Amino acid sequence: MAAPFAYPQFYYPTPYISPFYSSPHVSPFIPPVNLPGTPNLAPQPERHVRWEDDPPFPRQRRPSWHGGGLAAPANAVPFPSPPIFVTPLPPVMPLPAQASMPAFTHQRRRSDTCLPLPAWVTYPTMVHPAAFSNPQPAPPAAPQLHPLLDGETAAGPKLLFDLSHHTFNPQRITSYNQTSGTALTLDALLQPATYPPVRRMTIRCELVPDWPIVLEPHTTSRERSRERSPFLSVSAREAEDAPITVYDVLMAIYRTLQRRITQSDWARLSARQVNAISSSYTRRSRMYPNVQAFEDAQGVRRVDYLVDQYMFRGIMRETVQDGFSKMKLLVGPAR
Repeated sequence: MAAPFAYPQFYYPTPYISPFYSSPHVSPFIPPVNLPGTPNLAPQPERHVRWEDDPPFPRQRRPSWHGGGLAAPANAVPFPSPPIFVTPLPPVMPLPAQASMPAFTHQRRRSDTCLPLPAWVTYPTMVHPAAFSNPQPAPPAAPQLHPLLDGETAAGPKLLFDLSHHTFNPQRITSYNQTSGTALTLDALLQPATYPPVRRMTIRCELVPDWPIVLEPHTTSRERSRERSPFLSVSAREAEDAPITVYDVLMAIYRTLQRRITQSDWARLSARQVNAISSSYTRRSRMYPNVQAFEDAQGVRRVDYLVDQYMFRGIMRETVQDGFSKMKLLVGPAR
């Protein structure tokens, strides 16, 4: 029987196998070589492990930029400014001496309001010549009505306002012979109606003396909060302290005259008044745009008592002593 096949064994020559294991040198002998040092390299200190008893190594401190060790630069100002040449101006003629104008005096506003002084308030323009040499504070402005409401002047306000019309539409005009104008802006409507501003006013009309128009803080604040104010967070205190505006006066007059009369009011009329008021009612009914609007607004209203005096002509004070608390409504025919 044949013997089993034995694979040949190969041994790599390593130092752990004989004969290398017993040889004194594994690599060929290399004799020491003594080369000269580098000529440009300074001698280095001996490198060794530092112990606690060794003297401290002196660290070389770097020069400070702010110290005096560095030399000052050759040019302290690298970019010197060019020289400035000043040319004197030619002589001028002196101005003649002028009279000193009176100094402007600030008009103190009322302490009970935070509104600025209205722009339509006027001051006397005639100044005595002695005022230039001895300036005095300007006198306060006299009480005035807003130009859109002022009926104390001869011509009246330049406002086109039909009290019998089915819509509230006051218009500003530039001349009194105009039949149409421009609608009032919100800024004009929100201006105070009087100067100084007031918070209570009663307006009466001679043609309808039984229906006075009363403006009080509780009425004006309700109208302002529901219709005019674009904000919903208007406090009750601010609404109570707000003065009466142009909108308050015009809207209160319009709403009061647009109310329907009662049966008792119609029964107290004479035959002549019935014919005149019926004619006024017929004329006003023809101004409605359609039949539906006429049917919704049927009935005689207070404005029909004015007959042909249905145009707004302003308001005026009944007496100067009462101020703006008692006013008179002025009406007239269409021009």
